[in-house]
Amino acid sequence: MLKESFKNVSLVFILVPAVLSLMGLIFVYSTGINPDGSNNGQYIKQLIWILIGIIFALFIITIDYYRLVETANYYYIAGIFLLLITLVFGKNIRGSKSWLGWGGLGIQPSEIMKLFYILFFAKYLANAPVQERKIQVFFTSAGILLLPMAMILIQPDLGTAIVFLMIFIAMAYIGMADDTFVRYMIYTGLMTMAILLFTAFYKYYLEDGGGKIEILEIIFSFNSLLIISITMFLYSAVAIFIDFFNPVQIIKKLLPLTLIVGVSFFFSAVAIKVLKTYQWKRILVMINPEFDKSGAGYNIIQSKIAIGSGGFFGKGLFRGTQNTLGFLPEKSTDFVFSIISEELGFVGSFLVMALFGIYFYYIIRTIQSAKDKEGTLVATGIMAMFFTHFIVNIGMTLGLTPATGLPLPFISYGGSSYLVFIGAAALLSNIYSRRFVH
Repeated sequence: MLKESFKNVSLVFILVPAVLSLMGLIFVYSTGINPDGSNNGQYIKQLIWILIGIIFALFIITIDYYRLVETANYYYIAGIFLLLITLVFGKNIRGSKSWLGWGGLGIQPSEIMKLFYILFFAKYLANAPVQERKIQVFFTSAGILLLPMAMILIQPDLGTAIVFLMIFIAMAYIGMADDTFVRYMIYTGLMTMAILLFTAFYKYYLEDGGGKIEILEIIFSFNSLLIISITMFLYSAVAIFIDFFNPVQIIKKLLPLTLIVGVSFFFSAVAIKVLKTYQWKRILVMINPEFDKSGAGYNIIQSKIAIGSGGFFGKGLFRGTQNTLGFLPEKSTDFVFSIISEELGFVGSFLVMALFGIYFYYIIRTIQSAKDKEGTLVATGIMAMFFTHFIVNIGMTLGLTPATGLPLPFISYGGSSYLVFIGAAALLSNIYSRRFVH
């Protein structure tokens, strides 16, 4: 049965995760080297997770993905239950209550929930009346997203919440008959990001530097943002009421804009209340790490030094000074790409990006070749998950995206994340190998 499952699988779906996993193991070993030459032993744990992951992947490949989608409601409910348990009994690590642990072992339910969410959302969209009830389908889809996403934000884990949002946007864009609502979501997200960037720049740079400006103090306050949001919502409600009895073209054209502004300002107001100072500074150092070079910007500065010092061919495997001397924190997880660039130079970093590029190309081929909606949607969700991790993680090492703690697929140290990535890779192989069946 296993041989039959591999019959139509492209070697790329096996070789790329295998090569990246091997590179990950090598560099988890490298990042564990102490100045005295000893090793912290993380690579042994990673090797164990890789072996468990291979068994897990083989199991997934042998089961028809259609059966996994059909039973996805049970996975989704189990995932929600695990997230609830985590909020109550979870271990607080680096300010985020996102781990369930027993003794020296632990899992991160928010990571596992990514796959559960993709499978369940694919099942819903594949069976939903997307043509007849567009609005109902969109709001139900939003509810399916917001339930786990809200619990993840409470932990708080902004990076993982962003991954869920990207998965939703990609799958909704492919799975819904009308992409209007998805486009409105993207516009809302961009406007919210712009407001948060301006807020971070003012409150944690200009104001700290003695540049307090009264008008900006009023604009970027919780009350002002909330008042603007409520005003936009009230206008939208009145506009909808008027349009119901006496349609007016100008009101129809303005309504999406007022709703986008209202939602954007509401989320910005919530952010002011919820985000901690360190999270605001992470947003700020995305513009310039020097804004907080001894705090949130320190990791980015050290990461850039590591990448820049690698040159074209690198300093040599296990010879990176930023690595072995411990200048770069979180080097086996968040900033493992920086260590690859330092020790293998441009050649090594290009190899990693090329492997991901090839892998993404074959995922797109899988999306195009899947013969049923379930396969197309699951592959789309996995593509969004991998791509978001890839872009955010590498962007973080270069100071282009906030330091959100997202691991680099197959390479970064971590058991829960590795199992999810290898499980997702197995699902892709599953879909691709059965493209002639469904």
